[in-house]
Amino acid sequence: MTDMQIGYQILTSPVARALQILGDRSTMLIMRDVFLGRHRFNEFFEYSQLSKGTLTTRLEALVENDVLYKTPYLQKPLRYEYRLTPKGKALYSWALMIWQWESDWSNKKEVGLPKNLIHSCNVEHQLVPVCVCRKCNGVIDVTNVKVVQLATEISKLDFKQLHVSIGTHRKINVKKDLNKDNSLGHITDIIGDRWSNLIIAAGLLGLKKFEEFQLQLGIATNVLAARLKALTTLDVLDRKQYQSNPPRFEYRLSAKGKALYGQTMSLRQWVLDYFPPIDSDIQLVHADCGEDLNTDVICLTCGESPQLGDVSFDRKGSD
Repeated sequence: MTDMQIGYQILTSPVARALQILGDRSTMLIMRDVFLGRHRFNEFFEYSQLSKGTLTTRLEALVENDVLYKTPYLQKPLRYEYRLTPKGKALYSWALMIWQWESDWSNKKEVGLPKNLIHSCNVEHQLVPVCVCRKCNGVIDVTNVKVVQLATEISKLDFKQLHVSIGTHRKINVKKDLNKDNSLGHITDIIGDRWSNLIIAAGLLGLKKFEEFQLQLGIATNVLAARLKALTTLDVLDRKQYQSNPPRFEYRLSAKGKALYGQTMSLRQWVLDYFPPIDSDIQLVHADCGEDLNTDVICLTCGESPQLGDVSFDRKGSD
């Protein structure tokens, strides 16, 4: 691992650009609903139970960023549906990786997930999405991707810019409202929070100690302590004592936390594919083949890239 500032690496990454658009829980819930076939304001309002003001603001932002477009379905009074643009449809791989993480690590009954996803590709089969290297087709995880530093000097980090770039502030919610659609509620509670995103991203890049997180990310100590406690309670981080007098602890990503890497890389690839190039002082390299990292999401069973119309959500099959 390089000695470059972790915060600067996060700030200049494609993931930070994606999270400016998608990095809050309200937006993630809207995207969930769109991929589940909901397109109208009243449907979003019913299933997400967001306030009308929040819902309006997030929908306008998604239209402005060319993720959704508006099309009228009623003239008097004028009413619109919100449909996916080509750029929005390309987020389906990310949505599948989020679903897979939620399926692997949450209580399916509590969050209302379908028991299985069915992939209609030649012959119907269960879909297990995996993130792979676009060059060699090898499965990507946090252990086989290297961070290569390209610059010898880095610019001074603006913590305010870092905090804005990674999403919006929202306290992690560990309780579920049984009167709304809670599907994907567990992961959106984790990655739909600015501070948690920062801590998880820094953990993926090697930070472990309280002082390291505070120094590199510029998070207030009380906020940092609360998020570390919440992420530990949710089993995203493992807390281990490394010093007894005075007591000091490390916070390492658990298997559950490391499993977030696939959805993170899928989101990164969306930016690489659909946005102008970003000037960055780092490059990700797939260690197994030595190539610059570009990724795809494929079906583990058939090896094909799942498309939106090829996957069925059997919500009646929920546990």
